[in-house]
Amino acid sequence: MSLLITPLIKVKYLGLNLFIKRDDLYPISGGGNKGRKLAYILQKCLNDNCNAVVTCGGEQSNHVRATAIRCKELGLACTIVIHAPKPKVIEGNLKLLHILGVKIVFCSMSDVSNVMDAEMAMHRQQGLTPFYIWGGGHCIEGTNAYVDAAFEAQNQSTVPFDYVFHASGTGATQAGLHVGFKQINSATQVVGISVARENPRGTEAITGSVLDYVKHHGLNESLRDDVIFDDNFTCGGYEKNNIEQLNTIKKVAEQTGIILDPTYTGKAWYGMEQYINSGKVKTGSNVLFWHTGGLLNLMASKFI
Repeated sequence: MSLLITPLIKVKYLGLNLFIKRDDLYPISGGGNKGRKLAYILQKCLNDNCNAVVTCGGEQSNHVRATAIRCKELGLACTIVIHAPKPKVIEGNLKLLHILGVKIVFCSMSDVSNVMDAEMAMHRQQGLTPFYIWGGGHCIEGTNAYVDAAFEAQNQSTVPFDYVFHASGTGATQAGLHVGFKQINSATQVVGISVARENPRGTEAITGSVLDYVKHHGLNESLRDDVIFDDNFTCGGYEKNNIEQLNTIKKVAEQTGIILDPTYTGKAWYGMEQYINSGKVKTGSNVLFWHTGGLLNLMASKFI
């Protein structure tokens, strides 16, 4: 569907054939995988003749930032529900929401569902037709975006990928990459490095998204097999880190010019390095790191 193709580059690192898919350069302000998903999700919104959007996320959510930007570009009303207290300092993705002028509602995590329902009802009272988007773009359209993205990346390469590493959050990105690469080459191992969730919840969420997708498209349910979701590098939760992960971000920037962030891609790259250094990744393998973005998360962090 999407004609907005991001670069695939090759870098010299750890003596491997290391490729990087630059979805951090996806053509939307701030880039990232959420922009790619939104191209598909908001197309459904338009196809359903909706003219308003309600979605949710955390204070520095890349999903809500991408949603707000695309809604403004498309002329859609937009309400963002933030499941956190209103901060004293407005920075990063949240600053962009304020600049864009979308409606922002702060609430507790336990109240998200009720608040989103109330905002949907308010749009209807205003004579609008609202479209509901789960946090993180967790839906079939979000999964479909990354099934197509897997084929996009493979078409940019002259070699098959043995491993694909990426930051895994709510699960639709990993579900799409898993399904896509399983269809391209069943031997490819897609490894999701968790940024917060623990197993079994993480694996179950991804497997559920895969099943929703394959049932919707009438594919073989065996595509759900062999999901690899690794929760060993979360450092205890969302936006938590250790010194090794933070040093990895600096080292990668110095050696390659690739900018990672401490919330998402820094964890994923660190996890990938541990796989490589431990010998889990075979010598001579073609490894793809899928850069899902996160520059604004870095800029809003207390990293340096």
